[in-house]
Amino acid sequence: MQITIWYSLRMIDQSNFTVTIKKEVEANMSDLIYKNYNQEELDLEYDMRRRCPHFAETLASMVPHTKRAISNFECKIDVEFGEKSGEKLDIWPGRGGSPILLFIHGGYWKAYDKNMFSFVAERFVEAGACVILNNYDLCPSVTMDEIIQQNRAALAWIYTNANNIGGDPGRIHVTGHSAGGHLTAIMLATNWEQYGLPFDLINGAVPLSGLFDLEPIRLSYLNAELHMDKDESHRNSPIHNIPKWMPPTVVAVGGGETDEFRRQSRIYTDACRDAGFDVSYLEVGQYDHVSVPGEYRNKLSPLTSVLFSQMGL
Repeated sequence: MQITIWYSLRMIDQSNFTVTIKKEVEANMSDLIYKNYNQEELDLEYDMRRRCPHFAETLASMVPHTKRAISNFECKIDVEFGEKSGEKLDIWPGRGGSPILLFIHGGYWKAYDKNMFSFVAERFVEAGACVILNNYDLCPSVTMDEIIQQNRAALAWIYTNANNIGGDPGRIHVTGHSAGGHLTAIMLATNWEQYGLPFDLINGAVPLSGLFDLEPIRLSYLNAELHMDKDESHRNSPIHNIPKWMPPTVVAVGGGETDEFRRQSRIYTDACRDAGFDVSYLEVGQYDHVSVPGEYRNKLSPLTSVLFSQMGL
């Protein structure tokens, strides 16, 4: 926030000078809609097409790796876990008793598809994991509440069917990028016993570039398609839903991401630590929001390393 104070050198009335300053400060403060951001500044913090100069090129560069992950390994495409159109899984089966990794894709809950991110599976399948990517229906055709329920249903299906896909139901790990990072954190906050499942359903988690406070999203240009009101934003914000139990968790974010994305990850990490949980904060290189998911392919990346460690690979 920048405040400019104008005054005249000929002004000699101290009271008038004070009033002039106060009016200028109030005028600037009235433009702020979230913390120290006005509308344009807040929108820019979350507009990746404007903030990431090689947005389209980076996404296009992942296509060959996505095709290879499907062609080089056994993969079951579009396995249904529910009746709705978006409720489908891509599954790379394990070897029997393998740890399971669920990756939840991003796209601000309104875009993209699991098949854009198949490259995530490659290194983990090579290491012996069962890898699953899920789809879910997108806003504005569904609400945030419905998206969350669909992701819970996907995890419930994975637990119930783990043995049939070469996985171990006692070794389920979750990661996701951007909106998928948000959904990862909401899965951690879920009371699984309400669904007849073990409270410790998730054995480890790595939300990447997650959105843990939805209020700035509600106030940004993104809400034109999300249609969240204040109550929906609050009840679906992980920062307001710190779990009563958490597995080892690493909250990761690209070191080159916007101030808001890094703030989001820090405040969630701090809140979980304050609650007494084993949660670490990781900045991944100087990667921006669009390029950092490529690190799932890098065996030597700290992002991959923490997941391998959690999964015992």
